[in-house]
Amino acid sequence: MKQEVYNSIETWFNSYVEGFENENEKDNIILKRDHSFRVVKLTKELGEKLDLSDSDILLIQCIALLHDLGRFKQLVNYGTFSDTDEINHIQLGLATLTEHDVLAELNEEERNIVLECITYHHEPVLPKNINSLALPLIQVLRDADTIDILHIVSNYYLNNKIGTNKRLEMELSDKPDVSKKVYQSIMDEKQVAFKNILTINDLKLYQMSLIYDLNFKISFKIISEKTYLKQIFETLPKKDLVIDMYRQMKIFLENQL
Repeated sequence: MKQEVYNSIETWFNSYVEGFENENEKDNIILKRDHSFRVVKLTKELGEKLDLSDSDILLIQCIALLHDLGRFKQLVNYGTFSDTDEINHIQLGLATLTEHDVLAELNEEERNIVLECITYHHEPVLPKNINSLALPLIQVLRDADTIDILHIVSNYYLNNKIGTNKRLEMELSDKPDVSKKVYQSIMDEKQVAFKNILTINDLKLYQMSLIYDLNFKISFKIISEKTYLKQIFETLPKKDLVIDMYRQMKIFLENQL
């Protein structure tokens, strides 16, 4: 991929996002736009650390820029960040890429990689038959996405009252409960299944459990240095089972360094 192709796609992206900046959802539109650009920056940082080629780094930056494209329509048209079969940000994003012919300047192999990475970037488990050329790029994308999600939510939980942003809270209830299935997943060192999230506390623990899906040592190092897990833990009730889960995740993280 060439720099001028990336620049062209970035210009289109900025113009597209500007069309969604209405009064009601402006803050969350900006939040998702800024998230996309931070993930672009992180994929470049990770790609360079992993010695990816310049062309692959540009390609993964393009994928990072477009990975959450469907979130803008999902937010403005449907008022949510919560995926359902009917309102799925990945399918909305893929449809938008086709509608606007965004990938026209890429060759066929590059287009296929971009589409495959976007398709599977949010899946709990990657399919075994994923394109071998796409695999290292989607792993970089998923790590970068997780790092910035933890950046966003740790900052939000520490600095805002619950109820400030219902979209980020996925419209969940602020109850003190923690799901037993959430507890079991974390103690088994598995990413929490989103279907098992019932409360905001469950959501926080799910977000912390994303570390179980990281692929690269550099990603663990960044998350450890930024103390994202500790910051989120500080906003959780200090029940024994919550302390146990935090300890389990902390030990797992430290063992990857």
